[in-house]
Amino acid sequence: MIVRRLRAKRNWSQEQLADFSGLSVRTIQRVENGQKASLETLKCIAAVFEVEVSTLTEGITVIDKNSEDWQRLPWWFKGNL
Repeated sequence: MIVRRLRAKRNWSQEQLADFSGLSVRTIQRVENGQKASLETLKCIAAVFEVEVSTLTEGITVIDKNSEDWQRLPWWFKGNL
């Protein structure tokens, strides 16, 4: 996973990346494992690594919470992401 490689290249722990990006360690773990990530999450990580969001999207599903498709999903489904 690209996020793991970028983090390892800088010798950062998941905790450090979480601190630098303002995200939780659990979110970093999910992204590194290729699970779904919101566009907001990817923007935070991309900013820390100074890369484009598109660089981070290989192998993960991006969720745009501002899209109409997201808005139409039931609340219980969104709560599980």
